[in-house]
Amino acid sequence: MIDPFAQIVIPPEVAQLPKADIHIHAERSPRLDRILAKRDSREPYDWVAWAKNLMQDYPAGAERLERISPVFEHILDADQDPENFIARNLDILEEATKDGAILTEVRYGRDLADVPNCLDLLQEAERRVQNNYPDFRMGVIPFIFLSWDKTKLDRIIPMYIDWAQAGLIYGADVFTIPYAEEADWTEAYHIADKLASAGLGITVHVAEVSPANLESALKTPGLTRLGHATHAGYHPHLTEKIAKSGVTIECSLSCNVILGASQSYETHPIRTFVSAGIPVALCTDDPVQMSTTIGREYAIVHQLGFSIPELLDCTKNAIQVAFIDDKQRRHLLKIHNDYVANFT
Repeated sequence: MIDPFAQIVIPPEVAQLPKADIHIHAERSPRLDRILAKRDSREPYDWVAWAKNLMQDYPAGAERLERISPVFEHILDADQDPENFIARNLDILEEATKDGAILTEVRYGRDLADVPNCLDLLQEAERRVQNNYPDFRMGVIPFIFLSWDKTKLDRIIPMYIDWAQAGLIYGADVFTIPYAEEADWTEAYHIADKLASAGLGITVHVAEVSPANLESALKTPGLTRLGHATHAGYHPHLTEKIAKSGVTIECSLSCNVILGASQSYETHPIRTFVSAGIPVALCTDDPVQMSTTIGREYAIVHQLGFSIPELLDCTKNAIQVAFIDDKQRRHLLKIHNDYVANFT
């Protein structure tokens, strides 16, 4: 069995593949800690030890998930410095491009809603990466927590709609509460309908820690993607419903194993999804805290028996449902298709 903390050697044939990660969180404080540690010539936080303790001390599922970021509230003030904001996002993008990513879509919560000029700063981070990787593209996804107070939601929803109409963002993640038990989706549907009507694609986190909410999630207006959906793979009728819906699943294997959505890489339902005809994309979710990268995730899935053409299919699936404009999509699909043509 593959150890979730193993140093995975990425084979050359996997390393050179074009990759796309459409489910990665900004990990605001862990990334800040990393860049500040480098600047201060100190060791960053030991995430391997943290994750091992998490698996040992807490039951699989919701209790582990509750202990994910933010961890370092005391350093968040550093994020007010525009260069620190750019640097922590540059860290995300450079880490991905070094592993062959041509697309990285990052989910942002309060750091997108509350940081002035955040889109300008993110565009600057993308420009700096493109100096070395001109084909790379970055996507930005607002993360909307229905647990936020109504005043905040009333402020940010119109803002995101304005951004969408200006062609600055192309999708959003609507996160319902409760997560592990059945939730009332009335407000989620209302918000998703507003966003979808403005042209935004919709993804939702669901069935990561239990099968709850999967059927409700599939009724979300504008839905094209599901984050995780891991537990749906253990219930054939839910797998069938996803297959019939046509949505893509964002699979993050290392995160699923460490948080306990899957007992191991080998028992992860990704193969079940693919066999059912469900498009899947390979993603990292919280790569700093899970001590992984997008290249490592591709290499792990390759070890599980996925062929190079199947890995390339995962990249294509991600690009096809990415929340980017049509010009960017055509550009990335050409890179992918050219690689496939040369490979075959």
